[in-house]
Amino acid sequence: MSAPHPDPAPRAARSRRRAAAGVCLLVLAGPAVGAGVARADDNGIADQSAQAIADATRKAMSGVTSMRMAAKVTEKSGTTSLDLRFDEGGNCVGTVTPPGNVGSAAIIKRGKDVWLKLDDALLRSQVPAAAANDAIALINGRYLHGTTGSLLLRDFADFCDLDFFKSELSSKPVNEQLAKGPRTSVDGQPAITVTSRQNGRTGTYQVSTEDEPYLLRVKGTEASGERIEATFSDFDKTVPAKAPAPSDSVDLSQLQ
Repeated sequence: MSAPHPDPAPRAARSRRRAAAGVCLLVLAGPAVGAGVARADDNGIADQSAQAIADATRKAMSGVTSMRMAAKVTEKSGTTSLDLRFDEGGNCVGTVTPPGNVGSAAIIKRGKDVWLKLDDALLRSQVPAAAANDAIALINGRYLHGTTGSLLLRDFADFCDLDFFKSELSSKPVNEQLAKGPRTSVDGQPAITVTSRQNGRTGTYQVSTEDEPYLLRVKGTEASGERIEATFSDFDKTVPAKAPAPSDSVDLSQLQ
């Protein structure tokens, strides 16, 4: 008798792809609007035009070697939550909570190796009811282990691609109208606000006014009504993507 083969990838991957697209579509660019007054103890970005802030932010984000992204994307089907840390070496660690509040998945990626752990609630929502108990018993709280070549894990691994996010965050959409807003803070870090409008899409961005002008937070609404909120932090810090012990994982080939 073959073991049950849980297949969470299609539904969860679609949610993650929508989250990635939503976050990355809200990227700073556009005509220059306004100017501010710099403070002596910051990086001077708040004294720049909206266009200059956008250009500086794109340049800063294109150069990061690692970062953390915590995002929520809300649409008709519910809210997808992500909390991921990834680096340019292919390492990644974090969690994904699909819409419906039916559990979460933890992911670890080191190079081409991928480990994925679904909690019991999410596992039950992804496999036929008759097979759920068998799947839970077989996996027994362990990670599913495979590679980036696995059909089951490929979408999870692709979502951990820092180069993809850097490319998207440094791209420049056309016909976007920007305006500079007030100073603010994100998790205690001082920032300058920039707002944008483009083809029914609105966005609010907070850019760091200390050190590098990194994008710290974005909030936006798509023309479809989809709402996106994401924060970025831990730039250029080591990603703690330690591989699970062999006893804490099960190879996907055992589930065929």
